[in-house]
Amino acid sequence: MTRDEALLKIKKCLALAASPEPHEAAAALRQAQKLMEQFGLSETEVSLADVSESPRKAPSVPLGIWEAALAHAVAEVFACEYFTRAHLTLAPSGSHRKERQFVFVGVGMAAEVAGYAFDVLARQCARDRRAHMGLQSKNCKPKTKVARGDLYATGWVSGVRALLQAFAGNSGDQALVTRYMAHQYPAMEKAKFKDRTTGKNVKHDDFERGHKAGRSAELNHGIADSVALKQIEGRS
Repeated sequence: MTRDEALLKIKKCLALAASPEPHEAAAALRQAQKLMEQFGLSETEVSLADVSESPRKAPSVPLGIWEAALAHAVAEVFACEYFTRAHLTLAPSGSHRKERQFVFVGVGMAAEVAGYAFDVLARQCARDRRAHMGLQSKNCKPKTKVARGDLYATGWVSGVRALLQAFAGNSGDQALVTRYMAHQYPAMEKAKFKDRTTGKNVKHDDFERGHKAGRSAELNHGIADSVALKQIEGRS
């Protein structure tokens, strides 16, 4: 029996421990306690077993403001918490390169659905951002193009947020997720995003164009892995 299998069995035993039949309840509780001792599981670990994590690759290594805003919006809609981390990964060439992830934390399938939504929307937003940057004048400085692209993407996230909120109501055990984060990551520090727009020659139109594009995203319900999941698909 693996640790995960033991957790499932313990949860079933604890459910039976609430039985009105005294002998059945006592036997189930003893079995749960025995398994917890055998696998070194605490009551806290058992209670948090329904919480899972879904790590997703970030569009870029520097933490951009629009990426953080998108992760926050997605996590909020699916009643998740999220955090970001950077680590070294092995490239096909054999060399190491830095990669950033956003990790969504939620109860049941919430984290996986949130991660899927982030993947699809981040790719779509990054694509639209590149297209907007490509529309800038040839005389436009690279840093200015990046700044305008970032402001456009921030507007895009603002536009898609309303659709996300209408698509999936905020349901889930937020308190359980908060307990999980405090237990697993007690020393978590607040991340700092890279602001590449302040002081640059950006236009309000950059934000407005992005906002309009974000509002045109399509949200659909689908099926994945035989579980009804809310899926987000990009524009055709």
